[in-house]
Amino acid sequence: MKKLITICAVAAMLLAASPVQAVPLEQEVTFDFESAIIGGSSPDYVASANQRVTNYMTGEYGSSVTATGAGAWRNAESSPLDLDWPGKIDTDQWLRTYGSQSVTPGYFQISFDDVPITGISGDFHVFIETEGSDFTVKAYDSSYGDRYSPNSGALVTEQSWNFGTGSGVFDIDFSSSVSLLVFSDSGWYDIAIDNLKVTSIPEPATLLLLSLGSLYLRKRK
Repeated sequence: MKKLITICAVAAMLLAASPVQAVPLEQEVTFDFESAIIGGSSPDYVASANQRVTNYMTGEYGSSVTATGAGAWRNAESSPLDLDWPGKIDTDQWLRTYGSQSVTPGYFQISFDDVPITGISGDFHVFIETEGSDFTVKAYDSSYGDRYSPNSGALVTEQSWNFGTGSGVFDIDFSSSVSLLVFSDSGWYDIAIDNLKVTSIPEPATLLLLSLGSLYLRKRK
């Protein structure tokens, strides 16, 4: 009880010392991948590429993010794989499928491990036209389990584009919080995304402080 009173007092003093203003309950973070280290290195190119993206996204987000099956890329580095994103200059960087035949060969996953998200938007490019959906986004809540084979019951939404080859945009608001994103092109072929903007929700501790501060201010009126 004493600890709770102390927390309330500290939160109240912090808020009282600052001008009263509306505090947004959501924040947006954009990943342009420009400062991510491209590709991977030996002995395990896939694992190191994934780790480089993980490090970059965690730093930008300010909370743990894990990327698997993904590597940062740029047109100048595409030979001999012939993975150029038309319209991008050689110094532009973006995120593409970067797996192996046994691990995420044509899809990549991004998990927001501690702070979930409520919406995403961004640009995408499809390198190979397929008979089915060329670009698919699946979003799962925190009960997804195995990231390589998420629980179907954890699926919040799925959107697909029968796009052929070329570039497009996606913009999705989720009906509930999402912890895992899976991007794919028929589970095999290469795709890329850029300027990924996510809307995150604050951690429970932040919400508690905001609630305590709001309660304190109402009592002062």
